[in-house]
Amino acid sequence: MTDPATILVVEDGESERDALVRVLRMEQFNVLSAMNPEHALTHAGKPIDLVISDLRMGKQSGLDLLRLWRQQSPLMPFIIMTAYGDVDSAVTAMKLGAADFLTKPVNPDDLLALVHNCLRARTSPAPAESGNGTRGQSVFARIIGSSQSMQQVCDHTRRAALTASTVLILGESGTGKELIAEAIHQNSPRHEGPFILVNMAAIPETLVESELFGHVKGAFTGASASRMGRFEAANAGTIFIDEIGDFPLGLQAKLLRVLENRTITPVGSNDDRPIDVRVVAATSRNLPRMTATGHFREDLYYRLNVVAVQLPPLRERREDIPLLARHFLAQFARSSGRPALHIQPALLEALVGLDWPGNVRQLRNCLESMFVMAATPVLTLEDLPRNLTMQPELADRQSMPTGAMLEDVKKTAMLRALKQFGGNRTRAADYLGISVRTLQRKLKEWGPEIGESWIEAEQ
Repeated sequence: MTDPATILVVEDGESERDALVRVLRMEQFNVLSAMNPEHALTHAGKPIDLVISDLRMGKQSGLDLLRLWRQQSPLMPFIIMTAYGDVDSAVTAMKLGAADFLTKPVNPDDLLALVHNCLRARTSPAPAESGNGTRGQSVFARIIGSSQSMQQVCDHTRRAALTASTVLILGESGTGKELIAEAIHQNSPRHEGPFILVNMAAIPETLVESELFGHVKGAFTGASASRMGRFEAANAGTIFIDEIGDFPLGLQAKLLRVLENRTITPVGSNDDRPIDVRVVAATSRNLPRMTATGHFREDLYYRLNVVAVQLPPLRERREDIPLLARHFLAQFARSSGRPALHIQPALLEALVGLDWPGNVRQLRNCLESMFVMAATPVLTLEDLPRNLTMQPELADRQSMPTGAMLEDVKKTAMLRALKQFGGNRTRAADYLGISVRTLQRKLKEWGPEIGESWIEAEQ
């Protein structure tokens, strides 16, 4: 059994400091506290796993503490707490190596989610010979998930980063393939070089060769000047080719030659140019099936699939949805300068129960819509977007017909709440975050479908 992590809290406000310490100790962390940066530095020699510091503390600054702490412990996660209007200072903190920042007043759920993610990144650091530091670790802090499958993804990503091998990232659309590619680059020996992204789905087929390999002046109509391609721009760094399954079949032989010989030939030129580029590719398509049907070269597939990282769909890591939801809501609050929103347990259960065919991207968009349109500080089932198509399973895995809509989720949540509280409408409504009148009105609407037992007056 591992020892609990030790966290240092630096906050000049006594009540705020005590509240943070209380929340962290309830989560079984060892907690040290300090009232200012000078006091905090007296703890510098102790085995601390994470520092959480206020930004403004009288004459002293959390940024000053961050700079000093970085000199002694460059890999230690450091979280800055800021007021709503201090976004510029928060950005400065990130540039100095802070893992993330929290907006005050601090939401306990947001705090704990961020703490757990920062500690996970610290407990599985990349080996020292990778040449990476806080910059690379901060990318891993953005990979949200405590599930076994996501921990495995992080482990594979770290291992892949240390090699010069070509990496193929596999996963459905919206699972975060670009973030994994960035983590591979930032934690590799090439992290000081460029990271060039190419999305094959966004480039017209007629321009693919010129975009990737460049062209010389006069190579074709409109080529009034020579142009460097993406491969050459990525020299000494990493090129990330997203949606590699959309790569034109007629140009796949040329890409294969680049991977084998590490040279490029610009359009209209007869001269080969050597390149030093690490290639990371990604796709949501089934490449083995495409090779079997002749839509993707088999030799290119094997050349790309040297090291594979498979991302799970969100429906296979439902336990990560609460972490993701709180993370995104905190992120929206920071970027907009608005107070953070809370999320009712019933809504969280509904979110966990959905299949999310668009994966993390769809979940993020859904939460952003709810955040923008929220009329109260607490999100409830009433805030779910009306056009959101419900999936077959809810949190308790009860079957629902495919294509069920918002009303089905409301009905299931309300009936489960009533069952949980023995038919007490007041307690069920409080749990759901709605009024008793709204609950009673809905039950009357559904009377013929659910029977009369739940509609009777509360005893």
